[in-house]
Amino acid sequence: MSVKDFSQFVQFNPALFDHLAELGQTLGAQLEKITRLQFDAGLASTQEALAASRALLEVREPSALLQWQEAHVKPGFERAAASAREQYEVLVETRDILASAVHQAATDATRQMQANIERLAEGAPEGLGLVFDAFRKSLDAQIAAMDNMNKVGAQIQDITDTNLLAIKRAVETSAAAPVAAKRKAA
Repeated sequence: MSVKDFSQFVQFNPALFDHLAELGQTLGAQLEKITRLQFDAGLASTQEALAASRALLEVREPSALLQWQEAHVKPGFERAAASAREQYEVLVETRDILASAVHQAATDATRQMQANIERLAEGAPEGLGLVFDAFRKSLDAQIAAMDNMNKVGAQIQDITDTNLLAIKRAVETSAAAPVAAKRKAA
């Protein structure tokens, strides 16, 4: 007997197909965001490097070099850090989209497995009830393990976000310290 198509094994689910198409479009949009951020950052960096090079060629005395450094080097680092933060935010957003899709797929698969076990249990001979109970308990244990892993992942993400915020504040504080010191000296 030849297999004509995949539908002999699995029923076609238009909702799943629509969900996959939507996920593909969302991931495409995320890719477009990160690519645009990188392109814009590269273009701005190139333009700033050209301007800084031109300005450096005009430097004739040590005080002008300090002014050049203040005008071009520090803002360049700040823009690079801002670009990295923006790209990180897009990557975190993408990770959240993928995690949600995986969670939804696992939930749907679990429901389908539960329905299949129940359907098989209804038509099974009487002595196999213990086997199906074991399947149900195993599935319940897997669901509980997945829920625990999701909770652990959320806790790790909260810790990571807190640490990144603390690092950001420390960097901002240390960047502001030389400016405050210059004001006090003046």
